[in-house]
Amino acid sequence: MVEKCYNCAVLGNPISHSLSPVLHNAAYKALGLNNWHYGKEKVSEEDLKGFIANLDDSWKGLSLTMPLKKTIMSLGVACDYWSKTLGVANTAVFSKKPCLENPETIELCNTDVNGIVMALIHSLKSQILNAKSAVIVGSGNTASSAMAALIEIAQGSKLSKVSVVARLQSDGKTVKGVSRFNDLVDKHNSDFPNSRRIEPSNLNLKNKRDYKPVCGIEFPTIDPEFIKISQDIEKCDKSHILESISSLGAIEAIVNADIVISTVPAHIADGLALALCEYCKEKSIKHLGALLDVVYDPRPSQILKVWRKYGMGIGGEEMLLYQALDQVKLMTFEYRHSSDDPSDDSCTNKHQSDKATDYDYIRSCMEKALQEAL
Repeated sequence: MVEKCYNCAVLGNPISHSLSPVLHNAAYKALGLNNWHYGKEKVSEEDLKGFIANLDDSWKGLSLTMPLKKTIMSLGVACDYWSKTLGVANTAVFSKKPCLENPETIELCNTDVNGIVMALIHSLKSQILNAKSAVIVGSGNTASSAMAALIEIAQGSKLSKVSVVARLQSDGKTVKGVSRFNDLVDKHNSDFPNSRRIEPSNLNLKNKRDYKPVCGIEFPTIDPEFIKISQDIEKCDKSHILESISSLGAIEAIVNADIVISTVPAHIADGLALALCEYCKEKSIKHLGALLDVVYDPRPSQILKVWRKYGMGIGGEEMLLYQALDQVKLMTFEYRHSSDDPSDDSCTNKHQSDKATDYDYIRSCMEKALQEAL
């Protein structure tokens, strides 16, 4: 009897750079799932619905990357807190044959949030407990997951202030993402009234209602005349960078933060890296906090190169590893627990009750495969 094969894949556009297949296939091997295969497919927002409609019952799950994390939400049912709250999912699990006529067969989850949390905890260890301030660079879908991750981190740390460095709104005054992130903090506080709030411990009750834990700072731009991005940032002409930068406040916030999470695409932060390099030199900065740059192509990014001269720089491959480990758990759960009570079909239980496997060993196998691929 021929053993049935099962399929999963990462979808996005562009997708050629994705290392998700390396991670997932390494996990399948460690789990002994020799009849499972994980690939990658270039799929646009317009083509996503048709792609899923044409899948057969051998398909068990999909990973969604740019630009599909919001698009997928209308095709399935959000099954964890952050996918519901953010309206963003990077994981789709097929509980039955993929069928768009019944969205309940497509269970959506967000593993990006935990991927960010675990990448920071793994690198910072006990230092994360003393983190008081954080900066998010960018205001897109991944930035929303970063904000959610900081809310999680705040539950066990001293984090009391978050700044968002992003482009201005069309009004030319307010920074993108700020109101959305403050609403996110308020919603979490409402949903979990006994949770720790992101606010200073000495904030008095009188002004607590007016306090906003997330503030915005304009993403700095540099006069193109002075930007000469090259493979070697040290060869760039930085003599007039600080004079030409539009928002020195962004650099100052980043330098003073305990945690910085850069969520912008490759090269968008290159000018920021140049300004940061010159600022640290001019101000004799000797130490920075920790930077997690979600980008892993190119590796390392310009901002990560600069940062590692002064502080801990964490590459996007760390986040990729941990979010992928959660995806493997979710996508293979039903297959590996088929002898469990069939009436327990809760995707929440799939996310929380998977104790049958040594995931430290699986993570180490995934990490080894990733390092070999990089």
